[in-house]
Amino acid sequence: MKGNLIDKLFFCGQVWNVSFKSMWQCPAIFLPFAVITLCEIILLVVLLLSPHPIMEPLLGPPIRRFFGEVFLHYPYNFSLLPTLFECVSLPLNLLLMPLMCAITVGMTAVVVNVNGEKTKLGKDIKLAIKKYVPSLSLWIIVLLIYIGIFMFFKFLALQCYPPALAKILHIPSWKMFTICQYLSLFVCLLVEPFLAYAIPVMILEKKKLFSAIKEGISVGWSLYLPTIVLLAIPALFGACVVLVKQKMLSFFINLLPESIVGVMAGGFILSLFIGVLMTTSLTVLFLIKRQGHK
Repeated sequence: MKGNLIDKLFFCGQVWNVSFKSMWQCPAIFLPFAVITLCEIILLVVLLLSPHPIMEPLLGPPIRRFFGEVFLHYPYNFSLLPTLFECVSLPLNLLLMPLMCAITVGMTAVVVNVNGEKTKLGKDIKLAIKKYVPSLSLWIIVLLIYIGIFMFFKFLALQCYPPALAKILHIPSWKMFTICQYLSLFVCLLVEPFLAYAIPVMILEKKKLFSAIKEGISVGWSLYLPTIVLLAIPALFGACVVLVKQKMLSFFINLLPESIVGVMAGGFILSLFIGVLMTTSLTVLFLIKRQGHK
């Protein structure tokens, strides 16, 4: 994509404008991610009932073993809720996210290409199910890449950071580990544009896994700067909200433990919007790229 930096940033604004119009014209675009949000809320309710006689036989033993008996009693069960949710929601997101992203990509493409006409949800679901295994495989590959990046920086922080340098820089090893964690997140963001278009290629071009990855890398390279902007701004906004939410959780744990449920539910709603915005904007950008080659 040619043009100076200002032109590219302005172009990202145009992409977001098309994305917001698509959401407004076809609110059904929110449905796939709304399913994930609903599942998260149900999971939160189940975890909330861990001390209750209904769920205690199932959830009580692992909580006692890994966290302690105290976390099955009020108010400590609420303080454990965010950590417990993070532990058990990863498999849920890993299984559902590839399917729901694929459905959203298909719906967005129809809305954009036919000027806001309603999508055929059944057709999008059918195609997404057909591509579920390669989509899931792609997500696992991406997850392994991100884990590899994190482990590399962890190794640098814990194994390759000499004590003599720590004394010179006045940065202890534990603080360097935290710095390396943030660096790994930054590197993941820089890598993500090369992986972000594999699902749109797979769904809209109907290509197989490795062909989709190869073409997605090519598209990501050609659209690197606008893709970084479309990913980074919602991600940074989400990260700021996460930090605020963590502070709120720390505050409410001591003040009113039950309010943690409301704070977490608000986070689910925000994640829903950010997920839809990222997926639709990248799909819109991919469609513009594809139409430019026709």
